Parts: sequence; C-alpha cells; structure tokens
Amino acid sequence: MGCTALADTLRGWGASNLTILDLDDNRIDDQGLQALAAAITNTKLEELYLSGNLITAVGLRSLSTYFQSESCCLNALYLYRVNFGDEGAVAFAEGLMGNKSLTSLVFNSVESGITDVGWAAFSKLVCDTSDVNSTYLSNHNIKTIGEHMMFGTPLNIRRYLDLNEHPHPAIHKIIRSHSDLNMEPFFQLKLKLLPVVTSWFRSARSCMSPNIGLRELTQRHILQNRELSALYKFVLGMPSLVVTSYWQQLLANVQTKRMWLDEERRKLDFDEEAARERLGCRPGREGSTHLVSCSKRRRQV
Repeated sequence: MGCTALADTLRGWGASNLTILDLDDNRIDDQGLQALAAAITNTKLEELYLSGNLITAVGLRSLSTYFQSESCCLNALYLYRVNFGDEGAVAFAEGLMGNKSLTSLVFNSVESGITDVGWAAFSKLVCDTSDVNSTYLSNHNIKTIGEHMMFGTPLNIRRYLDLNEHPHPAIHKIIRSHSDLNMEPFFQLKLKLLPVVTSWFRSARSCMSPNIGLRELTQRHILQNRELSALYKFVLGMPSLVVTSYWQQLLANVQTKRMWLDEERRKLDFDEEAARERLGCRPGREGSTHLVSCSKRRRQV
C-alpha cells in the first residue's frame, strides 16, 4: 500500500521537480513497482534507488513503457541486493532499446543472479551484431551496466560501453563488428547511395583518434580496406551501370566545360569590340582585324 500511495501522490504532482527518488529497502514488490512505473512517467526523475527490494523480472517489465517514453529523463537506476536473474536482464535489454536517457544501470553482478544468458541480452542491447542496421539501432547511450567499476561485467560488454564514450559510437561498433560490409541490399538504390557510403567512411575517419600510434595506423588501414571493399562491391555488382555512369559523368563534364568556354568566348568578343571602338579599329578580312591609326586616316582624306 505504501508504494501505491506514493504513486498516487506522484500522479497528483504531475510534472514535478522531483529529480531523485530513494526507495531502498522498502519491501517494494512487483505490484508496487508497476504502480510506481506508471506514476513517474511525467516526472523529471533523474535518479531512482530501488536496492534491497522484492523486485523480479515481472516488475522490471513494467518499466519498459517508461524507458521508451519521450518524457523519460532517468539517468541512473540502482538495484543492489535485487536478484532479478536472466529474465530481469532480458526485460531490461528489451526495455532499454531506443532509450536515450539512462547512462547507468547499477547492480551487483553476483547478487543479481545473472548468468551468460542475461549477459548475452545486455551484449545485444549495446551492440546487436546480427546485421549492420541492428548494430546502428543498438543502445549507444548507456555507459555502465553492473558495478560502477564493472569488475563483474564481461569484457566484451565493457568494450562496447567504452565505445559509447566516443563520438559516433555506432560507426565504431559497425567497423569493429562487421569485417565485411554487405552492399548487395543497397543495389536496388543503384548509385544513388554511393555518395552516402563514401561520406559515411569520411565520418568514420574523422571520429578516429588523432594520435598516430601503431594501433591508430592499423585502424586507419583497416578502415581504408573496408571502404575500398565496399566500393569494389558496388562496381562488381553493377558493372554496366558503373560504366554507363562513367561515360554519363564524362559527357556532363565536357558539356559543362563547353558552356564555360562559350561564356569565356562571349566575354572575349565583348572586350575585343570595346577595345576596337576605343582604338578606332575596323574589321579587316574575315578572321583578322586591322588597326587604322588616326594619322593614316587623315592622309587618306
């Protein structure tokens, strides 16, 4: 009843200025968490402490709607001494897909009861390697899963979370997770996507470390190989279109240059006519111009 009453109070406040809510060790169960989750949707809550409560995966699923709402501004959730297990980890992983606010999900990896199954769900949350688009749509915002120092968090997840600290984390994850970028799904767009591909690789180069060490040089070399491989696949997949595009581009360049030359010729003709008038010139034979001086014209008179 206590949590339900609190939920009613929070709903009464509406969009309150409450930013920290500490409910540690209050014997909150799944039903109480469900009521609380519905009540905090329109608050400005940034930190929520739920350690030491009687919460299971059933209650954690009720947070999914809150996590995925545009009004969610929760930065940190603390769940020490809560055994939510693999089902709870899966509930978190599904609920946090698309969330843009939560940066810290703090719990004890031993007390939580998570096994490899639960950690696999968290790994998929931060970097879904099933395909490039899934990697791009992964959660690139969260920085901590587990203890603050993440001693109990698997190494692969810690590496993904470390990438979330970098600019353009999605690019870093795609480069590291997909050694061979499949271009075939984009062939239907023909060459319209090719400038986007080259621009994407430029962005990838720009977000790499400016340090020039062996690791950085290796990463740049790998990135260059990926770019060349992607461009090669476009050429290999659409050879006739690439050849046609080449001649079309060449023709367009020639036409552009011809227009420029025509414009330059018109300017030269205008300048020549103006100079001829100022100097008393008269046109001679076709293709030449004779200058007639004033003194010569007087003698002719």
